[in-house]
Amino acid sequence: MKRHITEKELIKYQFKLVSDIRAEQISEHLKSCSDCRELAKQLKQKFSTLDLLREETIVPDKLIKETVKQAKKPVQQRFISFRKSTGLGAIAAVLLLGIALLMSSLVGDKKQEREIAKNLIVSDSETGLDEGTQTTRNLLLDSREPAERKIADSRLRAKRPASERITKEVIPDKPPFAPASAIELVTLPRRENVQITIYNSADLTLVRERRNLTLKKGWNWLQFMWANTLIDPTSLVLEPLEQTDKIDIQQLVFPARLKEIGRWLIRSETSGKVPFEITYFTSGLSWRAFYMGTLTEDEKRMCLEGYVRVSNNSGEDYENAQTRLIVGKVHILDRIAELARRQYPYNRPGWLLSDERSESVAGGKFLKDKGLELNGKLFDMELGMLEPKEIKKEGLSEYFLYTIEGRETIPQSWSKRLISFTADDIEVNSLYKYDEERWGSQAIRFMAFANDKKHNLGETPIPNGDVKIYGQTGEQGYLSYVGGTNVKYIPVDEEIELNLGAAREVIVEPVLMNLEKENFTFDSNNNITGWDEVRTWKIDVTNTRQLPVDIEITRGFETSYWTLEMKGQDVSYEKHDATHSRFKTKLGPRSKRSFEYTIRIYHGKREETGTNIKLQKNIFREIKNER
Repeated sequence: MKRHITEKELIKYQFKLVSDIRAEQISEHLKSCSDCRELAKQLKQKFSTLDLLREETIVPDKLIKETVKQAKKPVQQRFISFRKSTGLGAIAAVLLLGIALLMSSLVGDKKQEREIAKNLIVSDSETGLDEGTQTTRNLLLDSREPAERKIADSRLRAKRPASERITKEVIPDKPPFAPASAIELVTLPRRENVQITIYNSADLTLVRERRNLTLKKGWNWLQFMWANTLIDPTSLVLEPLEQTDKIDIQQLVFPARLKEIGRWLIRSETSGKVPFEITYFTSGLSWRAFYMGTLTEDEKRMCLEGYVRVSNNSGEDYENAQTRLIVGKVHILDRIAELARRQYPYNRPGWLLSDERSESVAGGKFLKDKGLELNGKLFDMELGMLEPKEIKKEGLSEYFLYTIEGRETIPQSWSKRLISFTADDIEVNSLYKYDEERWGSQAIRFMAFANDKKHNLGETPIPNGDVKIYGQTGEQGYLSYVGGTNVKYIPVDEEIELNLGAAREVIVEPVLMNLEKENFTFDSNNNITGWDEVRTWKIDVTNTRQLPVDIEITRGFETSYWTLEMKGQDVSYEKHDATHSRFKTKLGPRSKRSFEYTIRIYHGKREETGTNIKLQKNIFREIKNER
């Protein structure tokens, strides 16, 4: 400390009314400053009179009776100035109050004590007390009972001029220091309600809480704690919902010696309860979608049910929360969990900036119970079966927002399943595919439908998630598992094929029947420069199901120089791409079919010749068809 300590500061230091940090600073200064030590010594002598009040002083009965007798006489107002002797004024004030307190304890006359106190309460200008003596008087008055302090304060305010009383009610422009204890803080009540918006593409949740805070007129401190949670302190925002013109949120500070605590400084021109909204980002909340489809017996139609599971591992219980789910990717630079776990908010000593960054993805703007599952329905152990909640969906540019109807309680470490939608009578196409290059020697079952109104869907996109398909068997309609897969985001009006896995009931067996090489070409040295490779294949297809099936068979040739001829079977054929052909056929229940084709592959010089011959044949065929 470069400046000297004031007399007022020394008085507070003497009576231990300063903070620990300030006391340590004053103590260090006194060690090095002789002037301040001398002033402190004088003040200590001045206040040594206070020690008389702690001793058990024996007062004669005669003196007590005489003092009481004199106290009952009318008081003659006399004005005595103590300005020339500061110490004498202080001693007089202390002795007079000491006698009054001693008489009160011995006689027990409370009324008499109040009368004596009234005679003590005069303005500073009337008594002429200096700053030190007046401070001493105030400290002594603070030691009174609450009722007596109230009388004294009201009498003091009444004696002051009106202009001075009005000034006391004006809010000071200079904000107070941060409180040293929680006594001076505004109590943070329970949430009135809370809204959580969960992004499934990032570990990110936007929380908006509504709380009613009780403010006093003037400066208020509000403390917010996030211990043992994954709240990002850098995202904290506090806003009044009412009387916004009378309430100003000045700043948010983080006490140096208190971890995971933030304090808002609020300047209020009103008092009483005011609703506030606290907004922040947190981590640990997630959601995922999954679906269950049930096929009809003929497997031409399906009932599809969509579900959403919300999980809470944020460290915070969210009671009576409105839950909103975001479909879409967001662009974030810092992981919220890392921001929440670091020791100090913002750039404080000991804080290390993590080099880990989340991946850059398609971006956009940020948007501001205990339930068990039983047979696909939500079950509460106290209330029994619960009705499924409706989920409202609405588009938000590159995102899509799902709002769960009503409010849900999502405790820490719990997951909750909610139904998203139900669509009946969806027309589906079952198809079996065989492609040896992709799936080996097994046929794969697919089921196709479209997310459009024709298929009783198409109102909203379908989020990515797991799909499980069941079929009905037997007269009683028992469910049997058909297959499952994971689907990606399905926009409106887009068709989707579900890969349900290997099909054991449909068998495809290709058999090579013949292999020949012909049409050799030679150069001048009699070396082979080209030839044709001719292969004849037989494809056997077997359906062991009791339902008819559609089959698609893809064959690859590893070259684009080829021609193919069918041998009269009722099987459609098309060139799928430059190196593949595709065959389509239908089989009835418990049936088998075989078909053959010949593939001619051109090598070397025959690649150009064979391609030209093929082109000529195609032109000749078109001319013939036109005739």
